[in-house]
Amino acid sequence: MVRWRRNSLTRIAAGAWLMLALTGSLSAQVTAPKVNDVPIPPNVDPFNLSFEDFKKYSSMKNFELLGHSYFKVPERTDWAKALGRPGPEVGSGFNTVRVYDGIAYMAGYNSPQTLFGILIADIRDPRNMKPLSFIPCNPGTRCNYLRVNRQKKILMFNHDNDARGNPTKVPAGQKSRSGLSFYDVADPARPKELAFIPFAPDGQGHGLDADDRYVYSCGQYSPDLNREALVIVDYGDRNAIKQVGTWHVPGQMKGEQYGALNRLGPDGKQQIIQCHEIVYYNDRLYAAWRDAGMVILDVKDRTNPKLLATYDYVPPFHGGFLGAAHTSLPVVTRPGEHPDLVVHTDEIFDCPPGFGRILDVSDLKNPDVVRGDRPANVVMLSTFRFDFVSDKFNRDKNTFECEGGPGSRVGTSTHLPVIDQRSPSLVYINWYDEGLHVMDISNPFAPVFVGHFLSPRFPPPGNGQDLHKVRHTREIFQDPDTGLLYLTDGNGGGLMVLRYTGPIPQRLPVPGAR
Repeated sequence: MVRWRRNSLTRIAAGAWLMLALTGSLSAQVTAPKVNDVPIPPNVDPFNLSFEDFKKYSSMKNFELLGHSYFKVPERTDWAKALGRPGPEVGSGFNTVRVYDGIAYMAGYNSPQTLFGILIADIRDPRNMKPLSFIPCNPGTRCNYLRVNRQKKILMFNHDNDARGNPTKVPAGQKSRSGLSFYDVADPARPKELAFIPFAPDGQGHGLDADDRYVYSCGQYSPDLNREALVIVDYGDRNAIKQVGTWHVPGQMKGEQYGALNRLGPDGKQQIIQCHEIVYYNDRLYAAWRDAGMVILDVKDRTNPKLLATYDYVPPFHGGFLGAAHTSLPVVTRPGEHPDLVVHTDEIFDCPPGFGRILDVSDLKNPDVVRGDRPANVVMLSTFRFDFVSDKFNRDKNTFECEGGPGSRVGTSTHLPVIDQRSPSLVYINWYDEGLHVMDISNPFAPVFVGHFLSPRFPPPGNGQDLHKVRHTREIFQDPDTGLLYLTDGNGGGLMVLRYTGPIPQRLPVPGAR
């Protein structure tokens, strides 16, 4: 143990020196400057803009807008078509998008209730995107999350029991069919169902990821499970797709007790312990588990996932009404090796609102331990948020206090991060009403904001100026062939096609220094 302590202290000293040399401090809170919106005149319908007007009412730095479509398809809800309500017609709201070989696979979004299903479209011409086919969600569910196996031409997506509005109702006395759907999309105009793997009736299903054989999904796979946990499905044989593994945080199953870190939040209420998003890389899963924070699992044996590490920060922070963690994204700098860094985001519309963290995960199990074991060592290197969001902790009242006068957007939150395929130091961050922002993380102790794209604001009829429902920038995907970026809006603003025109960092992120 003496040798371990000496080597560890040497490594810590070297890491501290490096951080001081790079940033002048042991960690940093980095803020993005506020970007002003381009105002839309009151008599202009933001859901009926020409391409040139769409560009005119967008704010951008180091981006070029190449195309846009509202996708006002007939499969939209009556609400989206302005049937039975005042106000203008809106387009399709989307969450996840994937693009391969000129075909886009888009998961409809349900809040507001615009589209309940998967829309497949030909987007080879960004100025003339054409719908090809539509797969509806099961009655009473939404299906907001999808993945596509490009080589095998298989589409996979979740059906999530959600009270927010599928107009196709479950028959009286029955429960919704939640679960995972698999479709053959060799002909994207005629998708063919391969299999459906059920969750518990009326169960929840959230984010997912996939490798060439397995899907890793957040799903409520048992009626004894109180919220979503991990479900692993083997789709290697398309004629025998089957569930092969599960994992949950202790306390999620009926009859179990939560551990000390997963009980009460700072407000005295039970924390929200729920699998939200999963990212797979190199036989590991990086899962955002809401108020349980980041969970890293070893899945070399898909039938028996093993916990490697957690990063839990609730309390002292809180997760609001949704729970905290949204996505834990590994930063891959050496293909085939485990990453040193994770970009981690929250989804919190409360005080303090969700912000991002860059975490050092290089020391999950230190090889210098001679005997015994110790917990994984995850270290926060920096945080990122907006400069107009401020908060302080009132020690007398034991609570956070957020500042901001009328018009301040304290309710904004980080959402999905994505790494540019040309450089692991370039990260795109979706930020709801604050649009899309780009960070250079080559120095992860002090990342730098280098660009942004803010679409026109799409206030859905009846929602007024609800903080996170005015511009609803949700998810982004980069075409692996063209490098083009596809950005979704959840309010009915459809799909945007972008090209990043700014600097591409040439330096890899500084690795874990310990």
